[in-house]
Amino acid sequence: MKKILGKIPAVIEGKPVRREENCRICDETSGEQIAVVDYWNIKTSRLVKCPVCNHIQLDPMLNETETAKGCFAYYIEEFLRTGKEEQLKNHVRNFRRGVVFGYSLKRKNISPRYGLELGPGSGYFSAGLMFVFPGIEISIMDVNMDVIDFNREHHNYEVIQGIPDNFIADLAGKFDLVIARDIIEHVTDISKVLTNINLYLKPGGYFHFITPNGHEDVWKHYLTSIFTGSASELLINHVNYYDGTGLKNLLIRKGFDTVEYYTYNFKYTLRGSGWEKNQKLMSPVSKRTDAGMLINKAAGIPATGTAKENILHKWYIQKKAKWITYLYSLYQHFSLIRISPEFNVGHEIRGLYKKSGHANN
Repeated sequence: MKKILGKIPAVIEGKPVRREENCRICDETSGEQIAVVDYWNIKTSRLVKCPVCNHIQLDPMLNETETAKGCFAYYIEEFLRTGKEEQLKNHVRNFRRGVVFGYSLKRKNISPRYGLELGPGSGYFSAGLMFVFPGIEISIMDVNMDVIDFNREHHNYEVIQGIPDNFIADLAGKFDLVIARDIIEHVTDISKVLTNINLYLKPGGYFHFITPNGHEDVWKHYLTSIFTGSASELLINHVNYYDGTGLKNLLIRKGFDTVEYYTYNFKYTLRGSGWEKNQKLMSPVSKRTDAGMLINKAAGIPATGTAKENILHKWYIQKKAKWITYLYSLYQHFSLIRISPEFNVGHEIRGLYKKSGHANN
């Protein structure tokens, strides 16, 4: 056991390179190349590590057009791969997670009135939040019109087409809570995004996020590079790989105070992610998968076609006995083991931060 613990997390070593774009966290100009990746057949880029804050980012970064095309292709690929039955199960899982999160806010005497979810997916996480706080008004922001239309039709949310990187003046000071679950690893400029979120929040508002642990998330690409010397495949646009300390310092610098910040979900760590040099853990070697080919299939994909009340027609979802819903949801999704993200161990980082009003932009 001591031998294994001594290897976690392993050091990711890259070769010094002249980077094309500065570090999006600390503005450092030097870097270490970790891997070469192909984002579909759209762009070949590098994963470059900052020697100062340990942030790893795509260099050069995707532009807005490239991101939108790849995201839509992945949306189609995931839809075709997952199947309708599993999608419906995911809706319910996200609803339960929203319930657990809502009650975690209640225990802290936090009762948001206006919420914004960035990249909401199916919107069922916010539906779970609304189950706990029936009076909350939810807005969602996404670049994908299919996602926007789904959330408008199924949940009647206020919808905004856009990306977190672009500031929308009408949203300034409007929200008590901003949610970004599995989003900040996708944004092209995390510093700008956090500035925007801070501006969207009312004084004392809260920011909740979940993002992969960057060390374990990048490990598969690192292994492909050291074992094969080839570019690896990047279909889902993870363009940021966060160091736990660097991300925390950036949040504080951008005007947020820590309420909760921890890593959970350690099954991937136990399987070797982030420390074991095993070819079975590699990312696939790039095939330069054709994004346009998948996008052309979009017209033939049917809508989910299942009403919200039928999706949530479960014995444990009880509006008159919400404690049953909460206890069952907690049983399904509570994380018993939690450690500081600064150790860079564990699959996912979860944060709840409060707007402090003392941003250093």
